[in-house]
Amino acid sequence: MKRMLSLCALALAFSASTASADPLMKYDYFDAAYQWTSTDSDLIDNTNGLDTKISYSPIDNFAIEGGYNYARADITGTDIGVNNNSYTYGVLGYYSICPGFDLLGRVGGTHLNANTSIDGIKITASEERVYGGIGSRYLLTDDIEFDANITYVDLDTASWTYSGTGLLAVSENVALKADVAMNDDKDVVLTGGVRLAM
Repeated sequence: MKRMLSLCALALAFSASTASADPLMKYDYFDAAYQWTSTDSDLIDNTNGLDTKISYSPIDNFAIEGGYNYARADITGTDIGVNNNSYTYGVLGYYSICPGFDLLGRVGGTHLNANTSIDGIKITASEERVYGGIGSRYLLTDDIEFDANITYVDLDTASWTYSGTGLLAVSENVALKADVAMNDDKDVVLTGGVRLAM
């Protein structure tokens, strides 16, 4: 009987640690986060917005990615605001070097749309861009994951973004998420939100 109780206790302990790590190192998830951007520009104030991402992995080592981002930027010294909407779509390849450590490669596109209103006149602009990048995911502990990414975006000139993401598992399928990124223009983007594993 004691042996049976010991085995049950061991199984419960194992299942608890496995469940706590469930939202981490997965490729089927949905992210929603508040985003704040500090721009290195005298013309635009800091921006606030919403950042969402979705990932779906139909087969091992491959995932389809997408996302929607909204940011509102105010022009310095005026009451004019610019609403920026962007949609991303792409694919991701990943390879597990060892348990808890994956290398990533991604390519895709971004559709950007900006609109504002000046003296009652609505002004809109849109643009298409492509991106590519490499990254890694590393499970620090059963409950903490750290990701690092370098992304190239095809602008008028080459633009590089360097980012790091931390995830903390708080339940079987939910993790808290924090992200920091910086680009060539020295713009700093901070996000904080949640990840829901599917």
